[in-house]
Amino acid sequence: MSDWRLGRSFAVAFALCVLLSGSGAHAQQADPAELDALKKMIEEVLAQNEALRKRVRDLEEAMKERAPGPAGAPPAVVGTTPKVPEQPVIPEVASEPIKTAREKIQLGGALEVEAGTRKEFNRVRSSDIALTTAEFDFEADVVDWAKAELSLQWDSAADKITVNEGLITIAKPSVVPVYLKTGRGVVPFGTSTGTSVAARFEESLTITGPLTIEAFEAKEDYAQLGVRSHGFNGGIYLFNGTTDNRKRGKHLEHWGATVGYGMKTDLVSFDVGVDWMDSIFDTDGLTAAFPELQTRPKRAYTPGFSAHGRFGIFGFSLIAEYDGATQQVHFTRSRRDVKTMPEAWQVELGYMTKVFGVRPFAAFNYSATAGMFGGFPERRLLGTVGTFVTDNIRVALEYNNEQDYPRIQGGTGREAEAWTLRLTYEW
Repeated sequence: MSDWRLGRSFAVAFALCVLLSGSGAHAQQADPAELDALKKMIEEVLAQNEALRKRVRDLEEAMKERAPGPAGAPPAVVGTTPKVPEQPVIPEVASEPIKTAREKIQLGGALEVEAGTRKEFNRVRSSDIALTTAEFDFEADVVDWAKAELSLQWDSAADKITVNEGLITIAKPSVVPVYLKTGRGVVPFGTSTGTSVAARFEESLTITGPLTIEAFEAKEDYAQLGVRSHGFNGGIYLFNGTTDNRKRGKHLEHWGATVGYGMKTDLVSFDVGVDWMDSIFDTDGLTAAFPELQTRPKRAYTPGFSAHGRFGIFGFSLIAEYDGATQQVHFTRSRRDVKTMPEAWQVELGYMTKVFGVRPFAAFNYSATAGMFGGFPERRLLGTVGTFVTDNIRVALEYNNEQDYPRIQGGTGREAEAWTLRLTYEW
């Protein structure tokens, strides 16, 4: 309603009031019918005036709640709806997946710089400082029933970026405990379950890995079907591998299996497991140490067995592991008939605590091999101390002492030692 109508109503009400008061002196001579009509007119005007007041208050509240328009825009007229220019409509279905994907993609990585001195088995001494690790990790959980992991790492020897790990896991634990994992990564054999910096530190507190991992870790392109429920896990996997029959092309014929159980609480954690591989010479270390065993008939493949256990309580940790072939293998090296049954084992005791906002740790690791013919040290002893300065920065100092195989078994019979200082930054 316009302002002039509101003013007119006030004027009429005022005039009627004056008229009524002026006629009070002559009320006794006035006609009673005229007085009743005048009272009704006053009541109608007052009711109309109250309705106008309420309408004005409502309009003022609506104007306060309305957001201010752009600078220079003409004021909106009360009682009218401003015309909004048409905008292109973006379908909600197209924009929502992009937002979800961004929220569920996690980025990480690590840089490691090492400085140290070393005396080799040939008694040559050296010292260096170098960037030893440059890693970039991706993890995508765009849908709730599948996950993708990708790890890119700088190869310092070749000075190039390589795919360290790339895995797709399809699983819906809330529906079924079965999962499918496929891609490139470390197969479940022994204690090593990953190749990233974070995964390696979860396996061991030391800088240098034990001989079990160095000799029996296997990175392959594989597919694994597994079950995980209530701490129990098991699975079977297929991979191509490097050992094959020289008389035919490569085939997807190698396989392995794993079974284990684990539990983790605020006080204690542990896990145990056993693993099987149909061709132990497909592990990365044994492939390099025994090239003579890479082309053999399928019936001559040598199976491998692994058993491990990890236990933690009150900051203390204990790791024990055994890896090895299940039978002897015969081959010829330098015109000599060789019989071997390669194996390795390790024991590690560690401790981590929290003091003044940092987390210092210490670890002692002993690992040994047998039947390696100089391909690996016969014994490795590691002592490591360090601290987490923050959750992302770690500093560690390690002493490494190694004993080589005797000369008659392909070694030098000598000792080697090294001191290493490592700075790690993870994100």
